[in-house]
Amino acid sequence: MAQFQVWLVATLASAKPVGVFMHSRWGWPAAESIHFLGLSLLIGCIGLFDLRLLGLAKRIPIAALHKLIPWGLTGYTINLTSGLMFLMAEPDQYVYNPSFHFKMLFMALAGVNALTFYATTSKRAMGPGAGDEAPRAAKIIAVASLCFWIAVIVCGRLLTFYRPGVCGPEGPGFLAECIPRNKWH
Repeated sequence: MAQFQVWLVATLASAKPVGVFMHSRWGWPAAESIHFLGLSLLIGCIGLFDLRLLGLAKRIPIAALHKLIPWGLTGYTINLTSGLMFLMAEPDQYVYNPSFHFKMLFMALAGVNALTFYATTSKRAMGPGAGDEAPRAAKIIAVASLCFWIAVIVCGRLLTFYRPGVCGPEGPGFLAECIPRNKWH
């Protein structure tokens, strides 16, 4: 896995135009601002929908709030794009960072959780005859969604506090959490 990480860092670093833009005076601040706006859309829409599944704002039909989901997906796309820009500008600070590893894990779990909702309970929660109360399975999925997205935010914030250093003589291990020395390149 460490060899794959080394290859990934080299491949991402080869996106020179992105790195030049991101290291310009306004590149990183602009991308951070856009990332925050995308996050606000994502969490605002998905989080509100999850809270409705849990029973908040029962006057609003679940199906009506579901119409916000495309805006949440727009926020996700904005974050994916700006996040890739961060990754291409400083790949070694992300690929070897345990916070990044966990952020990707929680993003994947949030995706699987969303797919589970649509495959199992969405019709019962929003379909014809659906009441004010979401099915229990939908509530469990909503709690998991909120937890996963909060974990994504926390891990994203922790990225800046943990900067991987150069690996010691023992090397990077299976999953590199340090920057491999030249012998690994």
